[in-house]
Amino acid sequence: MATTVKLGQTFGGKLGLYTVTKQLHDCIWLATNQNKENVVVKSVNHFRLQNERDVLLHFKNQTPFIRPLLDEIATADSPPGLVLRYLDDDILQASNAQRLTRPEVQYVAQRVLEALAALHNEGFVHTDVKPSNILVNYGPGEIRFKDVQLADFGSTVSMDSSYAQDGDHIGTPIFRSPEAHLQMSWSTATDIWSFGATASFQYLF
Repeated sequence: MATTVKLGQTFGGKLGLYTVTKQLHDCIWLATNQNKENVVVKSVNHFRLQNERDVLLHFKNQTPFIRPLLDEIATADSPPGLVLRYLDDDILQASNAQRLTRPEVQYVAQRVLEALAALHNEGFVHTDVKPSNILVNYGPGEIRFKDVQLADFGSTVSMDSSYAQDGDHIGTPIFRSPEAHLQMSWSTATDIWSFGATASFQYLF
């Protein structure tokens, strides 16, 4: 359970040890590995965690534009957890600090579309494409960003699943497709709507 996670606590993963240094969000923690490198630990007893694990393992090494699973918390006395790559920021915060330029929007958009293509080619729907789920590392040059990765696959499902066919409630309202708002059946097209709303958001704000 996420409430058992404490600052300074060390988790044992299958591949290494991770020490918690800061809480980032509910159930999400910043930690360092034994090489003093930052990682992100998601720790919560919830089916979404297992779902995200399964999705990330399925798409492992298929595209550099999906944030990878680095390790899993494996000790019996620790809550279940995923160890994920740490990135500097997300697009929401980056655009709040300084509005994205047209080349930056194009740079980010191309990489998000490649991540979505990997998902959609196998019939998976992300279901929650939005600026805060697009993570970036900063770099030098006219374009501020070096790395771009799509994150948060806890609600990613097959378009043939009962969730999609029954029109289950998904996503964040401002970026949600019309069919998802109406709780009609949805598919990979709902991600494209959300992507378009996300790209428009960068120009408007």
